[in-house]
Amino acid sequence: MGFVVRTAIVYYSYTRTGNTHRIARLAAETLRREGEKVVPVRIRPLKEAANFFAQCAEAFFAKKPELYRTLLDFKDFDRIIIGSPVWAFKPAPAINTFLAECGALDGKEAICFVTHAGGAGRKNALEILKKKLAIKGACIAQTAFFRGDETSEECRVKLSKLLTNPS
Repeated sequence: MGFVVRTAIVYYSYTRTGNTHRIARLAAETLRREGEKVVPVRIRPLKEAANFFAQCAEAFFAKKPELYRTLLDFKDFDRIIIGSPVWAFKPAPAINTFLAECGALDGKEAICFVTHAGGAGRKNALEILKKKLAIKGACIAQTAFFRGDETSEECRVKLSKLLTNPS
């Protein structure tokens, strides 16, 4: 048996039916079909703002809410994929906490994706993710954004290109 790539997909999604959750699930399916070992890690804050406007305010001010216990050590993984919705032109606050608290990612291949409804802020959110991952020592391989109105099939095609074609 040859080398098996181990990938962690770390993401925040407000609900289990949200766009970011859907993309993380589709990414896991794509990688498993390629023979990779995939560990999805859905991060969640202990306390979460109850409405979208409060969530956007927390994102805008780069808040870092306390998280439920989650995987923070990625030494046994070859690649890490980070996914977040775009709120107020930035990643979700739970992603800020995760990236502040996770261990070093020295030399790990990293892929970032964001989900959005209308496109405003997607590039800024990706840049923030890239900078935070680079500070942790990760090598940014690819980035992508997904609109909420893209079909699952459109997302699968985009993910296949993103995940199976190194930059």
